[in-house]
Amino acid sequence: MHLRVSNEMAQKFPDLRISFIAVRGMDNTGDSPELQAELRAAEADFRARVPDLAALAADPRIAAWQEAYQRFGVNPKKARPSAEALLRRVVNGNPVPWINKAVNAYLLAELFYLLPVGGYTLDRLQGDLQLRLSPGDEPFTPIGGAEAEQTSAGEVVYADDARVLTRRWNFRDCDHAKVEASSRDIILFVEAPSPTVTTEDLRGLVTLIGEKTQKHCGGHITLGLLDVREATEVELPTK
Repeated sequence: MHLRVSNEMAQKFPDLRISFIAVRGMDNTGDSPELQAELRAAEADFRARVPDLAALAADPRIAAWQEAYQRFGVNPKKARPSAEALLRRVVNGNPVPWINKAVNAYLLAELFYLLPVGGYTLDRLQGDLQLRLSPGDEPFTPIGGAEAEQTSAGEVVYADDARVLTRRWNFRDCDHAKVEASSRDIILFVEAPSPTVTTEDLRGLVTLIGEKTQKHCGGHITLGLLDVREATEVELPTK
């Protein structure tokens, strides 16, 4: 399985980097009081560093993603990048919702790096993955959605050979390939859309995700990075 960045995307975001982490053979079943306690501590730490929405908006990583959304025609005030939506929730005093161990491990990491993370169950994917611009009117069913939506022309999407996997880059993930308690093999992605987001932050984020996932779910962890300044395709560590 390969990840490809389309030529249009590479031209629109010439400094794009994508860090990824594959987890194979994990046990994502059951609850984890220990991980929940780590989440509560991470929330408290985050609120101490980012006490209000103004401080959140001032962070350059939040601003970078808002600017990226604007570049492909989406108002980031109406459709917020996924990490910003979560972090606003935490700033306002609400806890990170419990989903499952693997998902909450990467949501915990978002509290430290303020960058969106998205991912998929590997055996639900078909063929290669591509980050591209949608021509519009592609069907997409979000997590928890009862009916399919239609993509807008020019919005950024992840897609495999069978379907669109995300809308508006990381605004919504699809229901078909979501990470569930039964998932054993997954792959996660985090991107730097501009030089404002450092490669060090990308590597630090996936490293922290790997540590937390392995601690609470086990499994074999593999990390990687695609830098479109050097290449627009990479083989993913899925075997």
